[in-house]
Amino acid sequence: MFYDRGNHYEFTSLVQELAIPGEMRQNQTFNFDFKNVEKPYESYNGINVKLRYFVRVTIARRVAADIVKEKDLWVYSYRMPPEMNHPIKMEVGIEDCLHIEFEYNKNKYNLKDVIVGKIYFLLVRIKIKHMELSIIRRETTGSGSVHKGAMRRIIRFYSGGSVAVPER
Repeated sequence: MFYDRGNHYEFTSLVQELAIPGEMRQNQTFNFDFKNVEKPYESYNGINVKLRYFVRVTIARRVAADIVKEKDLWVYSYRMPPEMNHPIKMEVGIEDCLHIEFEYNKNKYNLKDVIVGKIYFLLVRIKIKHMELSIIRRETTGSGSVHKGAMRRIIRFYSGGSVAVPER
């Protein structure tokens, strides 16, 4: 976790020796094959935590320091779209002053989906200075009483300077 930067947790590891000890005097190619490697989690690069899969090559030398190179692999789990993906409706407001209804076309989105929605101003008895819509990413790490949360605004849509008229 980023707030615990000194500690890295290895949850899976597979090692394959590519060559016996000896001398390398020219370029060589080594084939390798990691069969049936379980990758239970998707790669993730968040605010507090980073989950990565990578291939690490280590060349151990007697005289000088070892040579270590890493190459990241991005793991994504492809899932079938949910059978039931109901629209979302929410109402917020201030009693007898402002009533707003939000409507989204579904409650689960793919990473490549477009979020489509509507905002209905049902009751407006106050002047509106501006309005903004934001998509916010919320990340929670840890569990129980020991958890850390962080939020980051991904995008903001801003509309200002007008009074909304309720739908008729």
